[in-house]
Amino acid sequence: MADHKEIKLPQSASYSNLPEYKNHVDQILNSYDSPEGVLGELVRQMADAMWWVKTYQKDKDHLIVMKMATCLVNRNDYRIDPSESALQIFESVFKSWSGESISADEQSALDLVMASKGHNLTSLRAEAVRKSIKELEVIDRLIERQFKNMRLLMQAYESVRFAPQLLKKMTLEIQQLEQRIEGANEDQRREVSRQ
Repeated sequence: MADHKEIKLPQSASYSNLPEYKNHVDQILNSYDSPEGVLGELVRQMADAMWWVKTYQKDKDHLIVMKMATCLVNRNDYRIDPSESALQIFESVFKSWSGESISADEQSALDLVMASKGHNLTSLRAEAVRKSIKELEVIDRLIERQFKNMRLLMQAYESVRFAPQLLKKMTLEIQQLEQRIEGANEDQRREVSRQ
């Protein structure tokens, strides 16, 4: 059986070389007491599915914040480059929504833009979710698929992990049945020889 560090990550996956991905996989493998072989591969696949759930969750958050920013950007304002304005607003909204510290100037500029559009942070998020509901449903289906994969992988892990114990139990049961049959045959021979 191979050591868990020898398990090869998918060669075609560009994310597999990211240090944070490798660290994530190593943490999951270590939480399962560093399984080897098939068990190690199943755990690695579970770690991959967990990685994608987290990634899709971040994607959902970023999609909502992007829609929030685009709700605030006035396309008719020619004084500011719309892409620059949207990026600045995206960063301010993201910081504000995620609880990061935001400068007083950024916060007042964000509050002014939101007020000009008739929004506060909560109403702006609701509007963004309304405008991106179809995209969010797609991401939710991807998350659901990864959870389903994890459940199936966990079932496979448990099956593989307990297979040797089940085989040993069945072997012992077969030996007991064989011993009973031999005992019954011996009893019949004795009975025949007595008669």
